[in-house]
Amino acid sequence: MNMKNKILGFLQEVKPGAEIPSSYDYSYDAAEKNLTLKLRVKGLKANMQDDEAAFESWAIALKFYLKDKINTVIIDWERDLTKGEDGYYHFNRFVYRLAKFVQTYSWARSAKMIPCIPSLLYCNIGKKEAADITKHIANSEGWLECKYMQDHSNEYDEINQQLPVGLFERKVGRDTIYTTGGKSAIDIWAIKGHCLSIFELKKPGNNPLGIISELMFYTNVLDDIMSHRIMYEMNDETQDAMRRNIRGFRTLYEAYSKGLINSIEAIFWQMNFICYYPRI
Repeated sequence: MNMKNKILGFLQEVKPGAEIPSSYDYSYDAAEKNLTLKLRVKGLKANMQDDEAAFESWAIALKFYLKDKINTVIIDWERDLTKGEDGYYHFNRFVYRLAKFVQTYSWARSAKMIPCIPSLLYCNIGKKEAADITKHIANSEGWLECKYMQDHSNEYDEINQQLPVGLFERKVGRDTIYTTGGKSAIDIWAIKGHCLSIFELKKPGNNPLGIISELMFYTNVLDDIMSHRIMYEMNDETQDAMRRNIRGFRTLYEAYSKGLINSIEAIFWQMNFICYYPRI
């Protein structure tokens, strides 16, 4: 029996019918009760919510269901990707995620030294408003984002959508990209008092386990921003976004610059289903 089937056998004893991805290399030390998940290069290049990349999601699920058989989950990877190589920015995001993961959970560790994360990172901002509800197909995820904001606007001091989370080294620019940017953004964010809420929204029936990895990344980035470990660059574009309050940025920047946020709640949101992940 190969190791993947052995782990699957353990899991199906407590959760019949469960499956685990074939995209990791699994190893298990029965004496120490250590499970190692090794990402292949394909997983290092993939979207973080895809099974082959969402190591946090699978580590948490296996640790939860196999708590009697697993003391420690070790994350390993096939090899580092180098600058200029396809998938390099996804790999950098993996590095950031892994550093945060082993920092957050005492039962998680890295198989080898985690590459250094730049000491000075900046987050990008929206340069124009996100599409409103009239630009979306009814009941699409974009439409549901807008509908949620309309229905719950009175519950928050500020609520908006599509908050960028691209990370850059030293300054924001084409030559300083650290992680994937582009359309990488938080579906919905809101502030009420001193609490910042972020929402990851999925349509009914769309239930990827990788939503855990995705929301953890967003939460960690916002935590680092509000703690000024990641910065917003004060330049003409930032001033313009504040002046025009693009995607509610004036309120967010004020909370960031004045240290007004003392808690963050991360929310999986689906029709008739909400799950909270408190971060700080």
